[in-house]
Amino acid sequence: MPSRWDKGLDYEATYTRLLNALRRYEGRKLQCYVLIALIELRNGSRISEAIRAFKEWVRTGKTELYIPVSKKKKPVERLMVIPPEIQEYRLKCVDLVDVDDNVLSERVRVSLHNYFKINPHSLRYAYITYLLKQGVNPAIVSKLIKHSRLDTLLSYVQEKIGEKVLRELG
Repeated sequence: MPSRWDKGLDYEATYTRLLNALRRYEGRKLQCYVLIALIELRNGSRISEAIRAFKEWVRTGKTELYIPVSKKKKPVERLMVIPPEIQEYRLKCVDLVDVDDNVLSERVRVSLHNYFKINPHSLRYAYITYLLKQGVNPAIVSKLIKHSRLDTLLSYVQEKIGEKVLRELG
């Protein structure tokens, strides 16, 4: 059974689905929430980090941003890359820059659940799984997602591999 966050989302299919929704939905706020989800998925970040990157991108237009990592005792930053496919939507979201991060996080969570039946944190796992399937070294993946301990990622990976082996046994 997958962890409570890992819903088995395929990175590429989810990215395409969110991009299509972005183009299809004319509701400006929903488009902005999808932008945040795309930023989270593209970077394997937590929702709070995606919101910080989103706000900084809307304010400055910069497509590479260093954002403070959530859940760290010492100050650590991570590189966040804004997907080129979403550039044209930036100015539609200016009024969300001043919305409290926790309020915005809840709005994104509810929208993703209601429209797509996904949890924002499952986007992070889709990214991790995608990179590992591409053959990226787990130590590099761990650094990208800013896990302070490699064994955190390895326990997840080993569980997924073990489940796959179990399923494939004759």
